[in-house]
Amino acid sequence: MIYREPLPLKNISLWCLLICCGLIAAYIVFVAIISIYVGMNHMQQDGFWMPILAGMISIIVILWVFLGFSKFILNRMKEEDIINI
Repeated sequence: MIYREPLPLKNISLWCLLICCGLIAAYIVFVAIISIYVGMNHMQQDGFWMPILAGMISIIVILWVFLGFSKFILNRMKEEDIINI
């Protein structure tokens, strides 16, 4: 009988989840940068600071959440399973 190591589905799925979350975070940061750019181009109008403020807050919140989530996922990848097959 040929013994093969089982496919590490847990690590593969966690990496896929981390990549998907990274892409979503990158998209939201991109939209926030566009918001800041629009606010900077319309400085002559009243309320130009609102898209700048919204973009900055969005970037800070998304990066904070993504870094915390990625730290959580990376720690879950390092954990050993209780049940060994």
